[in-house]
Amino acid sequence: MSDGEDEDPGGGWEVVAEVAKRYEAEFMAGHLRAAGIEARVIDKSFRQEPLPTARSFAIVRVYVPADRLDESKRLLAEAASSPEDGEGQGS
Repeated sequence: MSDGEDEDPGGGWEVVAEVAKRYEAEFMAGHLRAAGIEARVIDKSFRQEPLPTARSFAIVRVYVPADRLDESKRLLAEAASSPEDGEGQGS
């Protein structure tokens, strides 16, 4: 479930990732959901233009149930280190 809310989901949820762009968070959440882990995206970005790229103004968090945090971290780490589709394969 993807939330456009600005509020943290509260008890029972932990931050598994924090990125600057919403699409990055949605990609991570989609990967976790495909593995059967519920994930929520909370966008805390400040939206006034023009604004320099500053980490404190660009925060998008991915939350998962606290009991799935370690598994979620492992899945995201594996996804980040694995080659993209087709890379390293012969034609």
